Amino acid sequence: MGYLNGAHTPPTQEKSWLDQALTFISTAAHWLGQWIVGLVNSLIPALIAEDLIDPIGYLALLTIVIVLIGIFEALRKAMYWIVGLGWLLIVVRIVIDKFS
Repeated sequence: MGYLNGAHTPPTQEKSWLDQALTFISTAAHWLGQWIVGLVNSLIPALIAEDLIDPIGYLALLTIVIVLIGIFEALRKAMYWIVGLGWLLIVVRIVIDKFS
């Protein structure tokens, strides 16, 4: 228990990593929503209400995650082709060395 200027102050509980992560996601979604709503409202004034900032931000974050997952999936498939081609070239090199 602490004292601040002679007054008793209740102990504060530290935020867990989960609280901090959720706060970060919420802040990022809010900022992204503000940016999108500001951009759209600068083009067409008063088109999007201010109470849609957070939902738009969360949907934008989910869209970014889905796009990144799609990109990583495509990269994974490309890596399989590259590794397979590498093994094929190694086998060809061994065969050429053996018969020449």
